[in-house]
Amino acid sequence: MAVQISNVRSCVHGLVPLIASGTNAAMGRCALLAAIAGAVGLLSWHGSVAMLAFAPTIVVVWRAARSRMQAFIFLYAYYLAASRGLLLGAGIFFGDSLTAPAWAYGIGIWLVPNAILAATWAVCWGRSLRIARLGVALLLTSLPPIGVFGWANPLTAAGAIFPGLSWLGMALTICLLAVLAHRLRPLLVSGLCALAIAANAAYVPADPPGWVSIDTTVGTDRDAASEFSRLQAVQHQVTSHIHAHPEAKVFVLPELVGGNWDANAIWWEDIGEQLTARGQTALIGAYLPYARNHRYVNALFSIGRDPDWALVDRVPVPISMWRPWDSQSATAFWWESGVTSIAGIRAASLVCYEQLLIWPIAVSMANRPEIIVGASNVWWARGTSIPAIQLQATSAWARLLGIPSVWAKNE
Repeated sequence: MAVQISNVRSCVHGLVPLIASGTNAAMGRCALLAAIAGAVGLLSWHGSVAMLAFAPTIVVVWRAARSRMQAFIFLYAYYLAASRGLLLGAGIFFGDSLTAPAWAYGIGIWLVPNAILAATWAVCWGRSLRIARLGVALLLTSLPPIGVFGWANPLTAAGAIFPGLSWLGMALTICLLAVLAHRLRPLLVSGLCALAIAANAAYVPADPPGWVSIDTTVGTDRDAASEFSRLQAVQHQVTSHIHAHPEAKVFVLPELVGGNWDANAIWWEDIGEQLTARGQTALIGAYLPYARNHRYVNALFSIGRDPDWALVDRVPVPISMWRPWDSQSATAFWWESGVTSIAGIRAASLVCYEQLLIWPIAVSMANRPEIIVGASNVWWARGTSIPAIQLQATSAWARLLGIPSVWAKNE
C-alpha cells in the first residue's frame, strides 16, 4: 500500500505542472482572442467605410470560443471597442443630471447595453448547428427589443463588401458570415471574395442630385435663454446657402437645431417664402410637443416648395430620448418606412441613432428609396468616434443600395 500511495503522489506531483501549463495556455489563448476581438471593433468602427469589411471577422473569433463565457468575453471586447465613444460622450450628455455623477452615466451606458449584446451572442454560441445559431444571434441583435441597442452589427459591412447589390448584397453578407462562423471553406470564401471585388469594381458612387447639407456648430439646445440666438445663427447659415447654391433642390439641416417647432415655425416663414420662390425645400431638425402631455416628436420638418412634411425619428436614443416609462419622452415610430417624397425623390431619413441600427434601414429598403438623408446632433460627442461612425454607417447603407446620401451634423 505504501508503494501504491507513493506512486499516486508522484503522479499527482507530475500532473500539477502539466495542469498549470495547460491552464496558462488556455488563459493566454483567451486573452489573445479577446484582444483580437477588440482590435476588430477598433478597426471596423472608426469612420472608414472600407474598414467595415473587417467587421464580419468577429464571427471567426466567436466560433473559436470554447465556452459561452469565452464567447461573451470576446464579443464584449468587440462591442466595447466599437462603441468606445460612449464612455466620454454619454457622460457629457448626462452631465447636468443631479441623480448621479456624469462619469457614472458614461460607464453605465457603455457597459450595460454592450453586455446585453455580448450575452446574446454567448447564449447563441455552441459547437453544433453553428449556422442556425448565427442566424438567431443576428436576428436577436438586429430586431427589437435587443436590437434597440444593436450598434456595431457586422451586417452593416454589406455596403462595404457588396455595394450596389441591395438585398442581394445583404444576403451575400449573411452567407459570408455563415461560412466564417461554420468552417473556413476556401472555395466558398474565394467565390464570395470574387463577387465582392467585382461589385466594388463596378460600383460608381452617386452624387446627391441637388441636395445640400448644412453643418452647424450651435451646440446644445438645453439653454433656453440662448435659443433665439441659436435660431438666428442657423437661419443665417440657411440664407447664406440659399444664395450660394441657387441650383440646389433641398437643404438638409441637423437634428434638433430648430428647437421647439411648435413655437419656432413662425420664425421660418420668411425663409420658407424665399425657398418657395426659388423652387427649393429645407429640412430642419426640430421637435414637436404633443398638446396634452410632455411627449414629443423628433423629426425633420420641411419648408419651402414641399412644406409641412415631418420625417420622423423612428428610433430615438434609448434612455436619453426614448423613455417609455416617462411622460417626458420622445415618441418612437419603430415600424414606419421612413421614406417620404421630397422634391420628387423618395428620401429615406435616418435621424442620428437609427443610422447605427439594422431594422430601420431594412424597413426603408423595402420601400425603394432613391436617396438617404442623415441628420445628427452630436454636440455631446464632439471629440469622440461617434460622429465619424454615424457618417460611416450612413454612407455604407447608401453604398449598399447604390444611391446617394447626404448627412448633416450639429456640434
